This record gives sequence, structure tokens and C-alpha cells, in this order.
Amino acid sequence: MENQQTNRMFGNKQEERSAKGQRIGYWPLRTDCQDASGEGGHGEASGRLVFDEEGAVFDGLGSAVTLPVSAATDGSRSFSLSLQFQVKDGKGFLPGGLASVYSEERMEGWHLSVLTQAGVTSTQSNWRNLQFGWSAAHGEDVWRDWGSPGDGRMVSALCVHAGHLYAGTFDNAKDHLGRVFRLDEAAGTWIDCGHPDESNAVYALAEFKGMLYAGTMRYRASGSSLPASPNEEPGGRIFRYKGGREWELFAELPVPDNDSIGAMTVYDDRLIAMSFYPHGVFAYDEDGRCEVLGAPGPEGTTRTFNMAPYRGDLYIGCNESAGVYRRKLGEPWEYCGNVPQCSQVYCFSVFHNDLLMGIWNEGRMLRYEGGIEWSDFGLMGDELEVMGVSVFNGKLYAGTLPSGHVYRYKGNREWELMGVLEDPDPDVRYRRVWSMAVYNGKLFAGTLPSGKVWSLSNDPLATCDTALTDGWHHTTITYDKERLALYLDGQFISSAECKDTTSLALDNVSLVLGKGPQCHFSGLIREVELWDSALSAAEITEGYVEKQRHL
Repeated sequence: MENQQTNRMFGNKQEERSAKGQRIGYWPLRTDCQDASGEGGHGEASGRLVFDEEGAVFDGLGSAVTLPVSAATDGSRSFSLSLQFQVKDGKGFLPGGLASVYSEERMEGWHLSVLTQAGVTSTQSNWRNLQFGWSAAHGEDVWRDWGSPGDGRMVSALCVHAGHLYAGTFDNAKDHLGRVFRLDEAAGTWIDCGHPDESNAVYALAEFKGMLYAGTMRYRASGSSLPASPNEEPGGRIFRYKGGREWELFAELPVPDNDSIGAMTVYDDRLIAMSFYPHGVFAYDEDGRCEVLGAPGPEGTTRTFNMAPYRGDLYIGCNESAGVYRRKLGEPWEYCGNVPQCSQVYCFSVFHNDLLMGIWNEGRMLRYEGGIEWSDFGLMGDELEVMGVSVFNGKLYAGTLPSGHVYRYKGNREWELMGVLEDPDPDVRYRRVWSMAVYNGKLFAGTLPSGKVWSLSNDPLATCDTALTDGWHHTTITYDKERLALYLDGQFISSAECKDTTSLALDNVSLVLGKGPQCHFSGLIREVELWDSALSAAEITEGYVEKQRHL
């Protein structure tokens, strides 16, 4: 009997199906990872997975549920998957992957993930963005030029917030004021959202407690071998967006000679901000109360470049060959090592559950091995610096200096050139791809010195560009071999066309709950259901209402 049930799940036995399709898997995840549908697709738990009446608790480190290999989810036929989940990222863990049929070795397959990205040079570019995507072997890569927001010289920050893409700029070409812009994708234009203060750069952006925050700076363009800005007004302030072109002052860093916010991120329910030219790191609650975290290094005076949470700690990249440090609130900074040829740590990323850093003065990424050890993760041509970095639909991308290139990771410490976003110019020493963000199914990248924004489209990716709130959510994904679609709490969010379904098919890859291309999931999952068809929007809404009735 069980073998017959398993065969139905694997698609080896043809049966008559209703128009609605049939549920072929059900994992309540309250007491175990057994399949309660009667189809025999029992899961195998790994890592420190804990079951309780609320659901399975995934620790963000290694806990997962591996289900049997199934033709139902390999791309050869239609399917739907639904589950309830609650993100638990308040202590410095990334949300990570909810479910995936994804090969890390080939970097192919589909994933249902919650994307948070910090350490993208100066900015937290994505915060709790639900995504359903399919990474294929040979997707067509298409770049689009979105122009220069406000004719600035540098797109210093890209950030997704409340369904929109925002850009912070450095301007020494027009009115010399750093501004924030919002992309009007339909019109192909940028909407001016104002200048928070009178300084020349909005250098960092981050979402915190449902609001958009901007950090300002007096940017010293000589660091990019550009003429100095005539605007000498200090920055060093954090502003909260009120809409339109209105900003309200949230905080001013309490450091001597304060002129710069170098990076912002969210960690342990606080907005963390660091000074860029002076030293110092500070933690703010939503009412603006400040806790001084000091600066890392033996003397506590090290200049820092970027920050990111990873596995419960706040990591910080440093200048002056100081390498990387980490800490928790209430604990001191701890040294995490450095590598040869690294005098500046410019970015962090998490990919395949590992922490990576990008450095100057060679265009290389390194992987953290624990303690003070880092291993080589590959060199990007003859480039000298890695800056903007992003996990985009199952693959890893990075922007470089001095050529303004974008590279994609191929595996085995090899990178391939994917785009040249700044034209070669003998009069320009440094061309940077400084910022990146994933928005509306595309990878966006911002540059210097043209100050342009570009987007990359390739494999199908449906995104929810409004951050998930706290508490339980219900998501459903559908795939009908022509489109994939993403639903949240019974409502349609977005979809993407699958142009070449033959390239999406996977062999011998299991469906895994609690893991995705970026990292393992941190939070709770329950009520996982698999269907052998692409459910309609009406069926999904009806199913959501029915589930809510029984909670």
C-alpha cells in the first residue's frame, strides 16, 4: 500500500485528477516530519530541529527537513506548495529559505525564500522580502540602463522599501546635495524624494520597524579619484522618511567631528549605525535612544566600513588592515581575522550558509571558516576591489573597481564577467559598482562616476517587495510550466514567465524545507501542503480562509 502511495507522489502511476488537482503531500510539522496525506512522502529531519504545538522550530544554522526525491516538484509538471511560517530574525539571524529544490553544486533549481541583505557596502538593501524563483542553467542575461537619479555622480545606496526601490546619491555635479530618489518603473524615471540635510551624500539606507531611514555624509570624493565637492556641509545624521520630500531628524551620531554615516543595518531589534571618517558604532531603538558600542580594535579607535548580522552576531569590516570583528550587544568586540592583501573590508554577503567578505586591494572574496580563519572564494579578473554584492535568484553577484564590472560566481572559486556598467575612460581612474538590491524580479546595481542604475533580468523570479511583518504568514507558490506565481496571506503578489521550461527540469534533487540558496531558515514552519497542479487564485484564497478558520 505504501509503495503505491509513494508511486503516486513520484508521478509513476497515472491517475484521473479532478480539475482542482489533488493534494499529494501534507506535513503538519507539529510532532514530527511525517507525511499525513497518506501518500508516504515522509521527511527526514537534520540539525537541531525542534517540534512543538506551534510548529517546527528551525534554528537558522543547520536544521532542515529533507523530503523524498519527487517528479512532482522537479519542473517537469505543474505543482503548488503552501505553508505557514513565522520569521525569527531578531537576534541576528537571517530569515533564509523556506523550501527549495535546489542544487548548491550547480546553483540551479527553485527556491521559496525570505531575502534579507546587509553589508551591501553601506546599505541594508533588502529586508524580509519573500521570493519565489527558479535558477536555470542557461538563462538569458539582459541589462537595462535606468539612467542617473538626479544626475548625481554615485549611487551610494539602493534599498527596497514598501513596494518601491529607493536610491541614495552623492552629487558634486548639479546642486551638490545628496538626495533620495524612488524608481517609477512604469515611466522609467526617478522621483525626487528630497534631500534630508544639506550634505553632499545620502550614503546609507535601511528599513527599520516598517520605516525607511537614511544616513547622510560629507563624502570625500578624492577617495574615488574624483574632484572634491564644493559642498563642505557635514552629514553624520540619521533621518526617517515621512513621505513625499519630507524627512525628520532621528539621530545625530555622538562623535567628535561627526560628518558621516558610513553604514546602517538592523541587529537585535536595533538600528545600528556607524561613523565613516571618525570612528564609532551606535545602536538605536525606535524612539532614538542610543547605546554606544564603541569601535573595534585594541585601542578602540579603528575606522570601519560596513556591517552585517550573521548567525547571531554583528560583524563589522574594517580599514587599516584591521580585518573583521564581531560582537553581541552587551559584549565586547571579538577579532575574527584578516587575510593577506586586505587593507579594507568593503562588503559582506551570506551565500550557501557561509559568510563572505569582499576586499581591497585585490578583487577577491573570502569565506569565513570560524575563529580567525578565512579561505579563498575567488578572484574577479584583474579587479582591485569588491563592493556591491547580492544573492539574486540562487546565484551570487558582485560589483568591482576599477573597471565598473559585475561578476557572477561559477563555483570552485571561479567568477565570470556578466556586465561592464561603466564605460572605459582614460581620464577616470576608478569606476565602481557600489550598490545592489533585488527588486521586482531583477537585480539592480548603482555605479560611480556616471551615477547610473542598471538592472539585470534573467531567470524567472517573483518577489514581494514589501517587508514581512512579525507574526504568522501563509504563503502559496504555483508553477504551471508557463509561469510561476507567489501568494501571501491568500493574496496574489507577483508572477514571472518561464520561457524555457526544459532548462528548469531537475534530476534527483530533493525538496528541502528550511533551506535556500542564501542560508537555512530561522523561525517556525507548519502546515506544509503539496498539490499536483497549479491552484487558481480563487482556490488559494479559499484555502487561506479555511486555514484561518481552524487556527
